[in-house]
Amino acid sequence: MEEVYEIIGIEHLKTILSGLSPKEIVTPAYDNWFPRQKTGHTILDLETGEIKGIAIEHNQLPFQRMLYIELYTISANDYPIEPEKLFSRNEFIEFEEFMEDEPSEFAPDMLSLFCEENDIDEYSRVIEFLASDFSQNQGLNYNMWESTIINKYYDKTDENHNPFMFAQNTI
Repeated sequence: MEEVYEIIGIEHLKTILSGLSPKEIVTPAYDNWFPRQKTGHTILDLETGEIKGIAIEHNQLPFQRMLYIELYTISANDYPIEPEKLFSRNEFIEFEEFMEDEPSEFAPDMLSLFCEENDIDEYSRVIEFLASDFSQNQGLNYNMWESTIINKYYDKTDENHNPFMFAQNTI
C-alpha cells in the first residue's frame, strides 16, 4: 500500500523562503550542532511548512518518515567561527594568553570557558556572525539560494515540471 503525503505547494514554499531572515535560517542549525558529534541542519518540513532544526550524527540516516528539505547546514567537523572573528582585537589577545597553558590545538570548549570567564555572550556573537556570513554569501545572491532550495523541493517531491532543469532531449 502506497503512503500519500500532502505537502506544501511551490508558491507556499516561495512565500516561506522570502519571509525568512538570515538569523531564522542559521539559528536552528547552530542550536542542533554538536562539535565532532552531530551536524546541525535547518530544515523546512514539507508537510507543515514549519522551519525546524535537526541534529544528525555521523553515519545516521535522516528521518525516513519526515519529508523535508535542508535550508542550511553546519557540519559536525566544522567550527562555525574562528576565534579571530568572534573576538575584538583586545579580546583575541587575551584569549591567546588564556590558551598559552593549553594544548596548541583549538578546542571549542576552551573558547566557551574563556567567554564565560570574561562575560562574553558567545551564543549571540556566533549567531550574529553566521547570519552576517549567510547574508554575504547566500543572501546577496538570493535568487541562486532560492533556486537551490526549489531544486531540492522538486527532487524531494519528484515532480516532473521542474523549470530549473533541462530534459536531455531539449539540449
